[in-house]
Amino acid sequence: MGDLVRILTDEGIRSFREYLASLRAGASDNPPWELLSDFRSSANFDFNVEVEDLEFSTGLDAAKYLYEILSTVEYSRVDQNVGLWSWLSLKYIDQLCPVRRNGSRRPGQDYRFILEPEFRYYYRHLLFGAYTVFRLHGSKAPLLFDGPPSEMNKFRLELACRQGFITNKGIIEAASLLYYDTQRGRAKPGAAATTRKPGTLFRFIDVVQQLDLTYDLHSMTGEQVLNLLPKEFDEWRREAGRP
Repeated sequence: MGDLVRILTDEGIRSFREYLASLRAGASDNPPWELLSDFRSSANFDFNVEVEDLEFSTGLDAAKYLYEILSTVEYSRVDQNVGLWSWLSLKYIDQLCPVRRNGSRRPGQDYRFILEPEFRYYYRHLLFGAYTVFRLHGSKAPLLFDGPPSEMNKFRLELACRQGFITNKGIIEAASLLYYDTQRGRAKPGAAATTRKPGTLFRFIDVVQQLDLTYDLHSMTGEQVLNLLPKEFDEWRREAGRP
């Protein structure tokens, strides 16, 4: 048996923020699990949904699971539901903000756990961002899930922050075809180099933005987008088994 999903109230969210702030200040307190069920800090979710105490190897595992358990809930009640996604973050806080060897945790910014509805922040929420990518692209975006659920990799950070990219199935599929090593189950080394080396992620972003001025990329598959890329991407295409 799992736990019935609830939502954090304003008081619950405030207390959760206080806990995250204490972690940033160096505290090593246990998570405030009581917020998940106390009637002052949480409230009933209008749908009968249960979550289990699972361990997720990757962000993709977490996204798939949450997508499945929430599939019976109308999307308007899930989309950017601050209380819901904040409750789920606290429920899985040990995986989203794991304890380090010295006993401390490194939470980063609150928006990783407490959903901020603005576009520039909501995709950074570790669970809602992953759920949204999976809802849009399913298994065709493995690149954006490379790594554990506690991390948002460079690919998701850079592609999801561009609204014209993250909603475009062809672009996201093309990026995964180029930069994801299916045999090793991880991103290819050097693909997310911070400099704009030929054929790497940031050049992909630059080139695709230019192509979008001429082509209807929303109507294309990932393979078709790959075929539009210039010669600097040939090495990455060959590694992906594409001529």
